[in-house]
Amino acid sequence: MNCPNCGKDNPEGTKFCMGCGARLAVSAPTSELPPEPQAQPASQAAAASEHRATSLAALVRESKEVNLPDAFMLQHKKLLKVNMAASGGQVIAKVGSMVAYQGRMNFQRMSSGAQQWLKKKISGEQFELMQVTGEGDLFLADAANDIILLYLSNESLQVESLNLLAFSPSLSWDIVMLKGATGFMTGSGMFAVQLQGTGFLALICKGEPLTLQVTPDQPTYTDPNATVAWSESLNPTIHMEASFSSFKGLLGSRHGELFQLAFQGSGYVIIQPSEETVKSSLQQPGGGGGGAGGLLGGVFGR
Repeated sequence: MNCPNCGKDNPEGTKFCMGCGARLAVSAPTSELPPEPQAQPASQAAAASEHRATSLAALVRESKEVNLPDAFMLQHKKLLKVNMAASGGQVIAKVGSMVAYQGRMNFQRMSSGAQQWLKKKISGEQFELMQVTGEGDLFLADAANDIILLYLSNESLQVESLNLLAFSPSLSWDIVMLKGATGFMTGSGMFAVQLQGTGFLALICKGEPLTLQVTPDQPTYTDPNATVAWSESLNPTIHMEASFSSFKGLLGSRHGELFQLAFQGSGYVIIQPSEETVKSSLQQPGGGGGGAGGLLGGVFGR
């Protein structure tokens, strides 16, 4: 280091100049600083936040109900809110689907027409509907299943009964038999619920739905348990594609490996990403619409 007084070059670390004896300024030894902490990836930070407690204010803010002028609106993908005023003071929903309401409500189990009642008895469709009337807000859900909210504009849709949550009273409904299903296996046939007209329709789905396009040159085959709904232009038939040896291995199976629904023509079919049918809040073991779904419940004796 150079002496600031006389300019003589001194060895590093010398306290006094070897030329003039002046005191030299010795720089303080540098200590090794710890490395700068790296920023936590956003994905890790988000995952960590899921395991931490939240404040009451944050809970109220983040889970606050959604207010829209629509008759039907999703609060989130598992909870439906019905604005009774916008819905004309009434709505039709699955029995047992009410989780809360604000205002004044009246719940009454619907009595089907004579023809619908007969079809329900023949088909084994044990789904029950209720008519809700009153004023205020009604909240509906079904066993924490996801909800698909649709608006039909003078349209028609056929639905697996276990996947039906609620619909506007402006929509007409009926139980329809699938073509080619008469006398299959047990002789009871196969049935679905057809809704048509203009209004809101809420379906339940086990997971995120997928809509498949069906064309004349591309028929579509679905597991009955995974089938949610399909366009009126399609009439599914039972399809079994199994050799005798594989049939023996699958005998007793209630899943799509043995039986499928064959969709042919032009239209679409909505499926859920699960081979297990949705579990209704009121589903009873051994009741119609059991493990193989309401659509095939009578066929499979469940």
